[in-house]
Amino acid sequence: MVERDAPWPPGTPTWVDLASNDAEAATAFYAGLFGWDCKHQGSPDYFVCSVDGEDVAGIGPKQPGIEHLPSRWTTYLATDQLENTLDTVSSEGGDRLVEPREIAPHGRMAIAADPNGAIFGLWQAADHVGTERRHEPGMLVWSEALSNDYETARAFYTSVFDYRHEELFGDTQYAALFAGDRPVAGTGEFHPSMPDEISPHWLPYFATTSADGTVEQVRSGGGDLVGNPLDTDFGRMAVLSDPEHALFAVIQLG
Repeated sequence: MVERDAPWPPGTPTWVDLASNDAEAATAFYAGLFGWDCKHQGSPDYFVCSVDGEDVAGIGPKQPGIEHLPSRWTTYLATDQLENTLDTVSSEGGDRLVEPREIAPHGRMAIAADPNGAIFGLWQAADHVGTERRHEPGMLVWSEALSNDYETARAFYTSVFDYRHEELFGDTQYAALFAGDRPVAGTGEFHPSMPDEISPHWLPYFATTSADGTVEQVRSGGGDLVGNPLDTDFGRMAVLSDPEHALFAVIQLG
């Protein structure tokens, strides 16, 4: 279980889960890739995956009402007032996709989309505050909203979550989003190497001991490399897709 027992500040990525057509097959893929221990929790279709006893991510079926959407990783952003946050999402041009649901005794959730169409979740914690982000292999270390319309995304997320943002200079427009004095997430433009058919999305990053080695594992397991691996100031990273084409990234931290 997570060591933290207080809810994360609003806007902090607090959980990620995979909405899949075949949760059993997806669980086998990611458990083999990251060494996750995945067990049923809450329902026979939902797996909670952990590293050394610490919850990292969930894998389950697609939510009712949005089963037609492609398989995807969803980043859940913390909120302490779920309905108020959803109202702000709507007023700022986003869409409400899944209305608030009680996941007793863990908390309450909803799913929304920003004006560019990138899907994200909202989580109001009760017993389950989410996951710690650490540098150990297999753990979530970052999450970011990517699209071809940086200005719209930045304006939306800073309005909804009252983030402070700091722009970073590179090949594309990008901003780190701060909750208080801590950078918690990012938003930016697609890298030029990304295929044109990629839709706006939230991209979770998982730590790995070898980005190139993970690429080979993904390919051998039925997934693929998306774009080209990059050497960044934070470590070598790669954007990947699993066998159902859900996007995720890995980063090799020093």
